[in-house]
Amino acid sequence: MVNISRKRLPDKLLNKIYKLLLYLLRKGGNREDFFVIMNEFFTSKEKILFAKRITIIYLLLKGIAQRNICEILNVSNGTVSKYSLFLTNEKLKLVKVFKGKVVKEKVFETIDNLLADFIIQPGIKVGHWQLYWDHKRRKERLEQYGIEY
Repeated sequence: MVNISRKRLPDKLLNKIYKLLLYLLRKGGNREDFFVIMNEFFTSKEKILFAKRITIIYLLLKGIAQRNICEILNVSNGTVSKYSLFLTNEKLKLVKVFKGKVVKEKVFETIDNLLADFIIQPGIKVGHWQLYWDHKRRKERLEQYGIEY
């Protein structure tokens, strides 16, 4: 659990700190620089906490059941419920960004399924039954859990 001092910072100072953090993350440059900055400033527990929160929001927007999210991410039902309530506010920028990503992902999933239907022909071509069942299981996992693992 992350410990924060009980002494509250003034809002002006807190805003300056946030601007500095945003500047560092923006000017980080490429992907490797971003990970270096994350590793230098955040503990492993803080990075995991942040990643799980983002993933919870993403999976909720994909329409994955809360119980499945709890199971796959090893988080409590209360945590998932909290973010579910958080997402009821459609005006949030984070919700808009993730919804755009979910729509793009659904388009790619549809194209992938169409191509698989045309290419994989079990019974006609030798060895395609295994491809068919692998694709079917992958599709079911994506529908149930939202991510591949």
